[in-house]
Amino acid sequence: MLAVACFVLFALLALAVEAGWTQTLDVRVMLALGRTRSTWATPLLQVVSTLGKGEVEVPIALLLSLRLSMIRRRSEAAGYAAATLSGWALYGVAKWIFRRARPRVIPRLSDAGWFSFPSGHATMAPLVFGLGLLIWSSPRPRGVRIALLILAGGIALLIAFARVYLGVHWPSDVVGGLLLGTGWAALWVWWWERAGTLRQARAN
Repeated sequence: MLAVACFVLFALLALAVEAGWTQTLDVRVMLALGRTRSTWATPLLQVVSTLGKGEVEVPIALLLSLRLSMIRRRSEAAGYAAATLSGWALYGVAKWIFRRARPRVIPRLSDAGWFSFPSGHATMAPLVFGLGLLIWSSPRPRGVRIALLILAGGIALLIAFARVYLGVHWPSDVVGGLLLGTGWAALWVWWWERAGTLRQARAN
């Protein structure tokens, strides 16, 4: 089960972060990225990073939920809204548990909030974009669904990369966020599938 695998890997990574085992690699990766910064890539990645901000993701999630409700997919609309809102709460709790300080290895080129692990941008990207596009594309042909999921995965990876490139997150922060967000999204998908199976069994 994808959700279990993601949560186990997140827990192992969190233990490694707490023990300081990731620190050397984190610093090396950030220094290497700092040396690759360029005048054309930096503004582009600042825009990509903005896609992961709450001011952008919240309206996207609300608008998609509203649209699903308007086309009589109310249970999916409610489930998507619940998944994203609970995801925000989940990463907030995780930040308070670990309370990891933000990196100061390379100059920061973007705004940075409170604690660092896990990255909120990286946690929410699989939920807002990945889960959102998965739900939206469910009635569509398989090829369309696969293409949209690949697009969502690319967006999530770019947002995660941008946060490290801009100097506001450790690499292990964004890996942890991607694992946590993907696991949470997969858990909701499993629950919906199970609920649908139970409804079908009761109908029979």
